[in-house]
Amino acid sequence: MPFIAWTVLFLKGKQFALRDRLKNADAIVVLAGTRGKIKFLDGKIQTAAHLYCKGWAPYLIASGKFSFKITDTPSLIPIEDLEKAVKEGRIGQKDATVAAKSWDTGLGATYIRDQAIKLGVPGAAILMEAESLHTRENAEYVLEILKKHNMQRIILVTSPFHQLRTYLTFAKVFQPYNIEIINYYADSDEWSPATWFLNKEHRKLIKSERERIEKYRAKGDLL
Repeated sequence: MPFIAWTVLFLKGKQFALRDRLKNADAIVVLAGTRGKIKFLDGKIQTAAHLYCKGWAPYLIASGKFSFKITDTPSLIPIEDLEKAVKEGRIGQKDATVAAKSWDTGLGATYIRDQAIKLGVPGAAILMEAESLHTRENAEYVLEILKKHNMQRIILVTSPFHQLRTYLTFAKVFQPYNIEIINYYADSDEWSPATWFLNKEHRKLIKSERERIEKYRAKGDLL
């Protein structure tokens, strides 16, 4: 591939995979989510645990009720809970239909906590948010933890292709509270801003993220 073409595509990937200069923070926030591949979730946990062990923050916040299933035996959310979430306007009916078959609570915040402990993060340093059903709720429920503990700066860790949308969502929710967000996309052998365009599935992820950014910005959910 010609160098100029590669550079353009690399820079496009970097628009999604945000990584700021690290500063000491009050907490490292890591989000659940697999997009169907456990490597995406494990990469986030490994990156967050590494940052904790390097001393960048004294707490790790695990956020998310579920991840998309990766096996045929997921721990699914009860139908009545999904119906309640639809009635409350938290998710749409289409989301609930998908969720009933594929949202695995065994890969939510509890999984993040258990894996982080294996990687050297003390259990007492892990704060849990295990109820959010989408990125905006991740931000809203994490905000409550930050307010409770008087935290003003976080390091935000998610998958590289999801970092931009996550940042824009958190920034919107945090805006009235002057909470600083340091972006640090997760290291991943599965998706890289330098090679994403070589893989059809990875190109689909970027297309999906672009469409979701447009959709949620139109709703007013993004900064």
